[in-house]
Amino acid sequence: MKKMTLIMLVCTAFILNGCATIITGTSDDISFASNPSGADIMVNGLKIGKTPATIKIKRPGLGEKTITLKLDGHEERTFVLAKEFNTMAICNLGSIPGWLIDVLTGSVMKYSQISYDLDLDPKAFNLNELEKDQLGRFIVPDIYKRSVMVYDEENDLKLHFQ
Repeated sequence: MKKMTLIMLVCTAFILNGCATIITGTSDDISFASNPSGADIMVNGLKIGKTPATIKIKRPGLGEKTITLKLDGHEERTFVLAKEFNTMAICNLGSIPGWLIDVLTGSVMKYSQISYDLDLDPKAFNLNELEKDQLGRFIVPDIYKRSVMVYDEENDLKLHFQ
């Protein structure tokens, strides 16, 4: 009887190793949308798709994943994916190998927000920062060959150039 109990304990310890990895996996499906749509989705600098999209992203473990949405004529939006402790990792109890597996696979943490819907602002320049030509006219940079928005904070004026 003692032998059978010992065997069951050992088997249970092996089964529960890396519990969060086994039960919840190592990635999450994250949805990205933007207004306007069609923005490039960049994860840590690598393009992985265009909005709107649902993308499988590996869990970060103790690190972070930085997302950037890029669309011509609009300001970039950069943010870090929100994460939280994966409570399934508690099943490892005192199992050091189980915790190690969950940390190495990233499953010790999970993404707490699985949907992002962001508004992208038109590219903007402040009039105080723009150069003027000989006649005193503002020179609006066309470095991106796209539409731009110019703000005059002093006169509360917005100009949109296409």
